[in-house]
Amino acid sequence: MKKLLSFLAILILGVLTSACMNNFAIHELNELAKTYIDKGDVESAISRLESSIDLDENIYETRYNLAVAYLKVDNCQKALDNIKKAKELSPKEPSVYYTLGVAYNCAADKIKNQEKSETLEEKELYNDYLAEANAAYQQYIELAPDNDDIEAVKEQIESNSNSMVVVD
Repeated sequence: MKKLLSFLAILILGVLTSACMNNFAIHELNELAKTYIDKGDVESAISRLESSIDLDENIYETRYNLAVAYLKVDNCQKALDNIKKAKELSPKEPSVYYTLGVAYNCAADKIKNQEKSETLEEKELYNDYLAEANAAYQQYIELAPDNDDIEAVKEQIESNSNSMVVVD
């Protein structure tokens, strides 16, 4: 019985130590990514944040920072993927909704700026992205009504609404 208890204690200690080391590594990777972003080396920051995701894909800060980094390099889809996951991890965080709106606006702009003519599906997707952006911005306003940027966010909502295209 003593051997079993000793084995279980060692096993539990190993799991706890491993988890602590993972948390430390994730924290270090995230801090390094912030340093890279501050220096303007967004690609290196993305690489560190992706490594952090490999260690634990359910850390809000990592997902949020990765979404912001992808927005900086105009990779709207990866920004959307990560900010949606961040929203799942922290649904009451106002900034996640603002960034979600920005990511949807980014995706809409990608469609709008294509050189080829827009198909019906592209027009519908463009409108959907703008509507999703507006819903995210509205949630941001509800969660943080006293923030200094609320008027600018309301202007963005109005601009998105005015930019929707008529679908035949």
